[in-house]
Amino acid sequence: MNPQTQAQLGFSYCPYCGQQQDSPDQRRFVCQSCGYVLYFNMASAVAGLIFRDEKLLLTVRGQEPRKGLLDLPGGFVEFWEPAEEALAREIREELNLEITEASFFCSQPNDYTYGKVTYMVLDIYFCCRATNFSDICPGDDVADYVLMRPEEIKPDELAFISTRQAIKRLVATSVS
Repeated sequence: MNPQTQAQLGFSYCPYCGQQQDSPDQRRFVCQSCGYVLYFNMASAVAGLIFRDEKLLLTVRGQEPRKGLLDLPGGFVEFWEPAEEALAREIREELNLEITEASFFCSQPNDYTYGKVTYMVLDIYFCCRATNFSDICPGDDVADYVLMRPEEIKPDELAFISTRQAIKRLVATSVS
């Protein structure tokens, strides 16, 4: 965890009783006044590694954070939603694309700042198959999409550190 993110996790006031606090523990908040405990857990997100021929399908982010940079199709997992269902839903919303298979590839920690809040996220990457690319169309928060060979993707063009790590691992796996 980077120091900036660590500093943003603490609370100055108890969300239960409202008393001002000093909470040095960055994994949980413990109110010294009322005993309230709040754990800082990670949110879950999913992303798909979808190939068409030998090229990886990437999206161009249409909204902040990191608007205009490359990303993988995917998004946050909703409450009570299995990761595989979230993946299929997000890819459908973002690209009008139906996936037929999804198998776990890797996971990477990430921090995602939206507005003034930094969320700690566990990004879960899946290798996916799609049968029909003819109806693909950018939607939801996607401005466009591109197809690129993984080894040609420049890390600084990717929106998130976690995606850089996943693609680096994909390239290393493909080479060996």
